[in-house]
Amino acid sequence: MNTLQRSFLASPCRPLLKWPGGKRSELPFISPYIPSHGRYFEPFFGGGSVFFDAIVVRSYINDLHPDLMVFYASVKARETRFFDLLLRRLEEWERGALENRESMYYECRTRYNAGRQTETERAVDFFLLRELAYGGMFRVNRNGHFNVPFGRAYGRNKNLREKVEYLMSPMVQVKMDLLDVSTLDFKEFLSRFEFTRDDFMFVDPPYDTRFSKYDQIDFDERDQRRLAECLEDFEGKFMLICKLTPLVEHLYSRNGFRICQYERNYKFNIKGRFSRSSTHVRITNYDNDQGS
Repeated sequence: MNTLQRSFLASPCRPLLKWPGGKRSELPFISPYIPSHGRYFEPFFGGGSVFFDAIVVRSYINDLHPDLMVFYASVKARETRFFDLLLRRLEEWERGALENRESMYYECRTRYNAGRQTETERAVDFFLLRELAYGGMFRVNRNGHFNVPFGRAYGRNKNLREKVEYLMSPMVQVKMDLLDVSTLDFKEFLSRFEFTRDDFMFVDPPYDTRFSKYDQIDFDERDQRRLAECLEDFEGKFMLICKLTPLVEHLYSRNGFRICQYERNYKFNIKGRFSRSSTHVRITNYDNDQGS
C-alpha cells in the first residue's frame, strides 16, 4: 500500500448510502470507545457508519438484506456492469426535468418491486431508491414491496452525480478492499470464525420494539435472546449499541457487562411511532470508559 492509499485509509469516510437506524450521528458516543484490535466484525452492517468512520483493519461484515450486500460487493469489486448501468441511469436523471425525474423514480420503484432483474440491476435500483426516497426512509408493505414516495426536494436539489462519483473514489475503494461480505443469519455468520481477544465486533441489531423488522423478517424476543447468548460466549471484545428496553436491561445487566446510557434524538417522527428522544445504551465486555 502506497502513502496516498494509507492516507485515504486513515481518513474517516461517510457511509455509501442512507440506511434506517444509521449510527453516523451517534459516532461521538461510539468511536472514542473502540478498543485496539486486529480484526473487525459487524454482523448487522446496514449503512456501516462505524466501519467507514473508524476502522482500518481487515473487516468481516454481514447483513441479511441481499440487495444491500450485493450493492457493497459490487462497489468493492469495481463491478463494470454495476457502474456502467448506474452511470446510464445518472445521465438519464440529469437530462430530466423535475416532472420526468419523479416519473423516473416510480419507474425505478416498479422495476425493483417486480423482482425480475439481475442482482446487478437490482443493486443499482436499490441504491437509487435509497437516495431519492422521501425522507431517506426504507419501508415495505405487506407484500414486501418498497412503497416510499418520491422525495421531491431531492429531485430539485440533490447532487446525485456527487454520490455516484463518491462510490468510485479512491478513498472508498481503499476502504472497501478491507471487506469480506456475507449475507447470513448472525449466528451462522459468527460460527464461521475462531475469535481471539484481539478481535473487535460492533453490534447494532434491530431494536427491541414492536416495529423492528430485519429484511422484512421480525427480529423478535427470541432473536434478541439468541444474540445475548452469542455475546455471553464471545471470545473477543464487543460493543453493542441499542435502545434501552426492559428486555435489553434484563439480558445484559449481568455477566459483568459494562453499560453506559446516553440520549438519542431522532430527526423524524413518522405517524407517532417513534418518540423524538430515546435512551440508548453502549454495552461492552471491556472497560466502557475508554477504548482500550
